[in-house]
Amino acid sequence: MRYTYQDSTNLPLQRDFIQDLNDFIDIARNVLPLENSAIELHDEESGEVTSLEARIVNLDKFSKDVQNYVDEITRNAEDKEILECRNSVIDTCIMNSEKGLKLLNQKLEQTKQESESDLYKIENDILTTLNPLFRTGIYSTAKKYYVSMKDEVLKGTLKASFSGIEYSSDLRYSHDVLTIKEVYGDLFLPTWTKAGILHKENKVKMLDVSEFVITTINYDGDSHIDTSFENRKKDQKFRITYDGNSSQIFFKEQDITADETLLKSVKMESIDALMTELRKYVQMFIKSQTLTQILLDGKDAVRNNEIFDCLKLIAEQYGEIITESLERGYVKNEITIKIEASDGTRTEKYITKQEAFDQLAELGSEGLELASILGID
Repeated sequence: MRYTYQDSTNLPLQRDFIQDLNDFIDIARNVLPLENSAIELHDEESGEVTSLEARIVNLDKFSKDVQNYVDEITRNAEDKEILECRNSVIDTCIMNSEKGLKLLNQKLEQTKQESESDLYKIENDILTTLNPLFRTGIYSTAKKYYVSMKDEVLKGTLKASFSGIEYSSDLRYSHDVLTIKEVYGDLFLPTWTKAGILHKENKVKMLDVSEFVITTINYDGDSHIDTSFENRKKDQKFRITYDGNSSQIFFKEQDITADETLLKSVKMESIDALMTELRKYVQMFIKSQTLTQILLDGKDAVRNNEIFDCLKLIAEQYGEIITESLERGYVKNEITIKIEASDGTRTEKYITKQEAFDQLAELGSEGLELASILGID
């Protein structure tokens, strides 16, 4: 597929921008009410907590004031009857205040737990709602991948950032167990071995590592990749670090690339090709991607109710393409792209500014602000 503006100029990203824009609007319409409900819940909980904490302080102070007052007015008392009355008053005061404080503290803890449980559910709903947007609908992100075998299954974490937003996603891959043969093909590495009938001598042996399992992949999204492999018995391991220009290969703590004799037997073009395929794999063979955290300026955007601020930053990206589309389009107030299929078939997709505006306007002031950033007001 080839995606262009209406005047056939390529889009800055080869994506169906009209679909992305529709998805962005739908997600905004679903997630902002969730965030507003979290804000309301937090405000309600804060008010109740503040009230309960004040009652606890007041009751504790009252109990101490009563005890101090009774102590003061009976300081010089010697009569048995007065002292018994004094002790009875203090004991009753302590007993009732402790009972009241216990009930109030229980209520306080219950309120906090219930609120935390409700907030946790809303926050999960927010992340679930935003997942499609953060999976494919955010442009120009810097991405890093951390992949490893966990419980005999290949899993990963994606960490990405743009414009002050950082987010993390859990990844599952197409293969639970991935071998070198599956991702690349046959691969042999040289190692030293003892050989000879009468006199054992060091000789170079080519070890077939094609069936070695990939155990870790750390990829910076650019050129650097660090990968570890091991055999099925887990008694032979090797590691490759690659930065696009050079490689280091370690086998059982030995740096093969630092040994001139062993290095001569390494097919570096095979190593380069393997690293290229692994970089493709971690990006293209993701079976599922689950958003787990969003940070804005280093702070939890979901917990701090800053998702609207994140949406505004994303809207800025979209707004630039909308402005360009309107300038290059032939129909006033229509955001239009052209799609050319591999067989040469050409189609157009569009959404009017009014359609997009009307959908966002349903959100009230927040929707109107997003519409303004998008340039569709």
